[in-house]
Amino acid sequence: MKKLIIGTAQLGSRYGISNYNKKKKKNKKKITQFLEFCYQNSLNSFDTASDYESEKILGEFIKDNFIKKFNISTKIPSLKLLKDSKKFDFIKKSIETSLSKLNVDILDTVYFHDENDINFFRSNALKINNIFRKYKIKNLGYSLYSRKKFNILNKNKYVKSIQVPINIINKDFQNIKSNKKIIGRSIFLQGLLINSKLNTRNQILKKFNNKLFKLAEQENIDLYSICLNFVLQYKEIKKIIIGFDNLNQLKGLLNFKRNLLYLDKNVRLINSIIPPASYKQLTDPRKW
Repeated sequence: MKKLIIGTAQLGSRYGISNYNKKKKKNKKKITQFLEFCYQNSLNSFDTASDYESEKILGEFIKDNFIKKFNISTKIPSLKLLKDSKKFDFIKKSIETSLSKLNVDILDTVYFHDENDINFFRSNALKINNIFRKYKIKNLGYSLYSRKKFNILNKNKYVKSIQVPINIINKDFQNIKSNKKIIGRSIFLQGLLINSKLNTRNQILKKFNNKLFKLAEQENIDLYSICLNFVLQYKEIKKIIIGFDNLNQLKGLLNFKRNLLYLDKNVRLINSIIPPASYKQLTDPRKW
């Protein structure tokens, strides 16, 4: 799949609502097998963040195997607790630390991870862009939840790439227009849309998940397929980030076949079971 970027939040950690209560230990052998498979099959694009354990894991693999072909994007943590005068040094330190942990000289894209840093970014975009150029970062990016903030950054000449959540129940970023490189994430909404065995105390999530799988059984809906087909229909989405719990999941994705038959009908059916009052609680993991 040409559009695929490997999400690495799961590498060595419990990420996502599907894994919330699982005791997941880092299995170095399985992680190495996963990354070797990626390398051997030219799956060279990875998304990580400075506060993910996967930065170090990727870096060790790159160093041990003399990898030169990986395209890696990472993220700068939130700046909200820092005084403005300290933020520039923090950005530099974050980039330097990521380069060191990843054992690379160049990063494809560095994203700001907290959309609430947008006012500081807008006021200092030129200076921040110059910092990125100093470190030979190819693209300056932003990871967002809000359509309103997207509309603001979509006009910023320094921002080259924007990550947005898009899936069958999130309407906020459907039919967007942009000359930026738009990256789709939350395709499966941390597993909420494809995992029927969630262990969560969040009753809104649990109730929706139960309804979703009951509907899928009644209407013979392949949720995994519909999630992927839905996102892939948008030409504006240049790449999609997908994380995997194991190698078999990745192999399964590589055998995926596009099929738009009954797509619109099934998406409408799924959205019909969402109470309007629960929309934000369902679609924004920050509210979980």
